[in-house]
Amino acid sequence: MQGSQIYLPPMTKVNKVLLIAIGSCFLLNAIIAKTSGVSLIGAFGLSAEKFTSGYIHSLITYPFFETSLIGVIFDGLILWFIGSELEVRWGAKGYITFLAASALTAGIIYLVFSALFFSSFLPIHGVTGISYSLLLAYAILFPDRILTFMLIFPMKAKYFCMLLMGMLLFTGFLASAQTAWGHLGAMFGGFAWMYWSAKYKALGTGKRSNSGKILNIFNKKKNTKLYIVRDEDGNDISDKDPKYWN
Repeated sequence: MQGSQIYLPPMTKVNKVLLIAIGSCFLLNAIIAKTSGVSLIGAFGLSAEKFTSGYIHSLITYPFFETSLIGVIFDGLILWFIGSELEVRWGAKGYITFLAASALTAGIIYLVFSALFFSSFLPIHGVTGISYSLLLAYAILFPDRILTFMLIFPMKAKYFCMLLMGMLLFTGFLASAQTAWGHLGAMFGGFAWMYWSAKYKALGTGKRSNSGKILNIFNKKKNTKLYIVRDEDGNDISDKDPKYWN
């Protein structure tokens, strides 16, 4: 059936570089930790204690270092499946700016909450927060597409995102996990960037069309919905996108 086709987006340039960098840092950290017992997370992961001690670079380097192979695989798949389509739609420059806004906002909010509400300094690392931000962006752009939760339960992207944010809030409030606030910060940063871009910058659609624009994401009219205007050839971009993901 056409509605159940598996759609594999092409691997885009920015995500290819990111995946190589993340995979290389993971292998390097694993080798050093195995041979010397020292983890690079202490030097490149983000923690309030280290940041106030002069490790300012960690605000930029922390997304590239992951200690879990499962985390590398899961986040890598999100970068490929979700991020690649967003990169094609926004263009490389817009996509990089979105990732930077998500990562920096996550780091800043994490540092603030760690300094104000937590006595211990659990470092944050990896691109998990950015992955959540990508999923939020996808849910905003394609709310009615189907995603599969835990590879078992199909649901619309907007409900998938709501479930994910609920799990993060539960972790943040009840389990006192500092990293959960960083992930929520990444979502907020990505959302704020999309709002600013839609209102003031009018994002282009990258390779698909140099003149197409993503407009009215937050239209104040009744029954607000995101829509894509037609490209320079008069084609409706949204009609050509796949409706289901497995």
